[in-house]
Formats: sequence, structure tokens, C-alpha cells
Amino acid sequence: MEEPFVLPETAAVLAGIAEQGGPHLADLSAADMRATYLQMGALFDTPPEAGVRWKDIAGPTCALRAYFPGEAAAGPVVLYMHGGGWVIGDLETHHPVCTTIAAITGLRVVAVDYRMGPESPFPASHDDCVEAARFVLASPAELEAPVTGLATAGDSAGGNLAFHVAAALGSAAVKAQLLVYPWLDCTAPDRGSYKAFGEGFILDAKLLARFAADYLPGEGMAAGAAASPLLHPLPADLAPAVILTAGLDPLRDQGRAMAGRMAEAGMEVHFMEAKGLIHGLATMRAAFPTADRILRRAIGVFGDLVNG
Repeated sequence: MEEPFVLPETAAVLAGIAEQGGPHLADLSAADMRATYLQMGALFDTPPEAGVRWKDIAGPTCALRAYFPGEAAAGPVVLYMHGGGWVIGDLETHHPVCTTIAAITGLRVVAVDYRMGPESPFPASHDDCVEAARFVLASPAELEAPVTGLATAGDSAGGNLAFHVAAALGSAAVKAQLLVYPWLDCTAPDRGSYKAFGEGFILDAKLLARFAADYLPGEGMAAGAAASPLLHPLPADLAPAVILTAGLDPLRDQGRAMAGRMAEAGMEVHFMEAKGLIHGLATMRAAFPTADRILRRAIGVFGDLVNG
């Protein structure tokens, strides 16, 4: 079997983490997993973009954070759903990437601090994001100018949520989607990239299983349309999408498959793959300069879709 292509920057990070040792992330409590994830961002992520201001606001079911690249003006808003398997991650772990989206697109961004498992299992995260989308579309005063439409964005489990909101609200409300290494099949398929990269690349099969157990504990939940949209018919009324995958990611083939399905359905879809990089690149850009360049390119295309 051919060895996968690994960028030197990726190899250096993986070697450094391996040298650290310690327990597997999946063996920690949810609270300790969250603290570790936050620490990883402090080590590996870039600082927030200069010139973007933000403020925390109260949403209908959870906290939100609004980002402004300049003076607020009427226009669409990007709703961002953070990754972390619906168990870890928060407004802080994805703060830099939200400022980057605002800076590149010139649009307001609203990040959703949705409820997570195991404390709040399915469908809490999905419901919170749909309610947040409806709240934003209603032009709350906190956004300082009218909202004329929505775009959804997210990474990993957040990519799943971005797809879910776009499917729930339809293309009349959602103008575009940015799905960064989205998790679209929670049934742990024993094939392809899920098997090839199931160990040794930070996100692995064991950690994915832990996330699924915490957020999708009920029988049949993992295979449902919300958790695993790749296993179900493509919704007919979907916005155009930009899909970015990572070459060394167990979820790589899921993003590839969704892009192919969208193309076959006649949808506008832009597919990019970050070869030699791992899952998590959106929040590890200080360690992965290549990831920063590719992510900025994907956000630029996404911005064109929204603003066009």
C-alpha cells in the first residue's frame, strides 16, 4: 500500500504531540477534553485578525458571538458552527477563524455556542443552530443593521451543522455553505479514509466513537438524516457549497462524496483538498502555514458565492 503524502509541517506537529505522551483524548472526561482542546488552540492557532471587532450576545437558546469587519451595513450574515464532535469546542476555540471569515468576506459573522453532549445529547446542537439561524434572519438589534440573508459555515461536526441549517431553511434563506472537513456519516464506516487514517493523525476512530457515544447515545441516532446526511437523499433545495477536505483525515472521503453528490445533482459546488494536512487545520494555522493559505482561498470563494 502506498504511503500517504505528509507535509513536513504536519510531520513535525505529529511527532511533537507523540513525544508529549499522556492519555488518549477519548479517555478523558468531557471537561478535560474541552480544556485540552482549548490549550491546543493556544499552541497551534493564529491570533485574531486585526480590525475585526466582536461582541457576545444572547441568542434564543444559547450564547452567540457577533463579528464585525467594519461599520455594520445591511447585507447577509455568516452563521458559524464550531467543530469538536458536538462534545468539545466553544466560542474561544474558533475565535480566530471567525475573525478570518469576517475579514476576508467583509461580512458579519455570528458564531453559535450551541449545547453539546453528553450533557445535552442529540438533537440539542442541531436545534440550537437552527434557532440561531432564525434569530439572525430576524435582524436583531445587536447586529446593528438589517440582515438580508444567511450563509452557513462550520468545520467537522460544525460542517454537519452548517449543512443541517442549510437543508432546514432552504436556498431562499441560505445563500451559500462552507463545509470544512465535514462529518457527514457517524456510523464509523470501515473503509476508505476512515480506515486508512483511523490511527495516528490526532482525530482518530477512537475519538470519533467517543464523540458519537456522547452526543448520539440513542439507538439509530448515528444513522439518522441529521447525524449522517451522506446516508440519505440529498435535499432538493440546497445552497451552493464550498467543501474543503484534509488529505490525512478519516473524514476525507465523506467530504469528497458529498461534493460528488452535489455535482451530480447539478448544484454549484467548489471542492478543495488540503493534501498532506490533517483534520483540525482550521484551528492550527500557526503550525500549518499551508493550511492558512488554503483556508483563506476557500473562504474567498465562499465570500464570492455569498456576495455575488
